[in-house]
Amino acid sequence: MSSVLRFFTGLVFAFSLFTGCQQTGPPVIDDIGGDSLVPANDSADYVCYAWDWGLRPIEYDWSCDRGVLGWDSANWVRWHAPESSGPAVIRASVIDEDGLVTTDSQVVEVTEVKTVVIQYWGAVKALEFREWRDSLRIGYEIEGTFSADTGVSFLVLDDSNYQRWLVRQTYQALVSLQNVVRADSFDTVVGRVGWYNLVIDNRSEKRDRTFGLFVLKTTP
Repeated sequence: MSSVLRFFTGLVFAFSLFTGCQQTGPPVIDDIGGDSLVPANDSADYVCYAWDWGLRPIEYDWSCDRGVLGWDSANWVRWHAPESSGPAVIRASVIDEDGLVTTDSQVVEVTEVKTVVIQYWGAVKALEFREWRDSLRIGYEIEGTFSADTGVSFLVLDDSNYQRWLVRQTYQALVSLQNVVRADSFDTVVGRVGWYNLVIDNRSEKRDRTFGLFVLKTTP
């Protein structure tokens, strides 16, 4: 056998060994990229970096245990965080042409969101009241401080109790700071979803009064 023939025979044999030892298997996920901290009620985008042996086409399937997937486009997805804080898991499953699947996940910490509801310093006329309205959901925490001349009260009332308070019937308040002298603070958790009225009450006084009010609400 000539040296040229032996060379080509060895080349074919080596190629056959190489192709026979090629690695195969399910797709490989290198990473899932995206924010690890997301505020409650906010959204973030995530991308899955994956490939398959032989560079064959792959498909992506996204899921999450909390929150909502807004849209997905192949290896990209937009995720909307839930209203309450705590950990959430976003999962990406990658499927190749043989139906082999690889799954990986990204843990996201949903953080609380604090919002200023009222920050006000002013006056309330004699025999009158001032009010603000805000929508509050179950589990929200409301806190703040109230300072006023003697005789002024601060109330947080849901709609039904607000109507009873208006006509001077018996009512139940979520927050009730009566006849505050100088300053007081409050902190409570909302037990029922709905609109709430935040009231500065000077109806029992015959003089104008000044007050300061700061109210903060925090997601669960």
